[in-house]
Amino acid sequence: MKTFLTFFFVTIPLATHALVEKTIHVEGSMSASRTWMDYTSSPELNMKKLLELLGRSASGEKLIKEAQHKASRSGLLLEDVIKVGEGSLTDTTLVRKFSPHSPEHVIYESRSVVYINRGLAWDDAILDLAHELTHYVYRESFNPYSESFNARDFIKSTIEGGGGEVQAFLTECRVLRELFSQNVRSRSNCQKIEDGSGELSYNRAVELFYHIGSYYEGFRTQLQKREMAGAFTDIKAEKINFISSAYGVPYPIAALMEYDLVINKVCENDRKRLAYMQQGPKRGPASEDKGQNKFLQSYSSRCAQK
Repeated sequence: MKTFLTFFFVTIPLATHALVEKTIHVEGSMSASRTWMDYTSSPELNMKKLLELLGRSASGEKLIKEAQHKASRSGLLLEDVIKVGEGSLTDTTLVRKFSPHSPEHVIYESRSVVYINRGLAWDDAILDLAHELTHYVYRESFNPYSESFNARDFIKSTIEGGGGEVQAFLTECRVLRELFSQNVRSRSNCQKIEDGSGELSYNRAVELFYHIGSYYEGFRTQLQKREMAGAFTDIKAEKINFISSAYGVPYPIAALMEYDLVINKVCENDRKRLAYMQQGPKRGPASEDKGQNKFLQSYSSRCAQK
């Protein structure tokens, strides 16, 4: 007898940084008037060249090896994971599988794809690749269907967590230092996170990512409504340094917007799962009844008002 699995998808794009203008890194047939996709007519060869250039830096070489290892665990090559896109981002999809005959039993899988903006100059494309591969390799997994999934932890993880925006930006800055001249480096945001000795500072980067300028009052109101204001004492109304390209707002605000989108999708999918449960037999083994009751409690607390 065959078991049919129902697939529901939650797509969670991890938006990239906004790169500042820099001089073009020129090599061979690369020029200031050409994008990395103009190198040849083959996207595959262009991506191979982009990886080769990133691998010339010590940080890039290490990152590529770790990305290859992660891809191989899923039976993939790194080339299967990196695609050409209209923007640079790491798209992680959580796949939830369950049988309509037993919807209380759920299996979760996550898959990630890295996209690099086709319209970038070579130096920007190299830095974006370093940034997005950091998300791909190190981003901490999460399950939005879990009872422990919450807005506070999601915002902090998006910015400060493993593979989050701060770590990705630091990796980008290390690659920038290793591959490009001082003249190019001086035009980037990386110099803003240097400490007194000229070293890249994680703490300084975290501080700047929480500067949200004129969004401050509105965002503080949102946090207070959700009883989270005390958890984000680093939020300041100082000049914005980093904007989410996906949402067009500072990252703390973008992360909260993304959290709400994810929860809405989770509730939509849970309503479908609830419908399967209601169509099934009224009684089952005690373990199944317990699983259904736990799901109903979770659904009621998270989705009843949506």
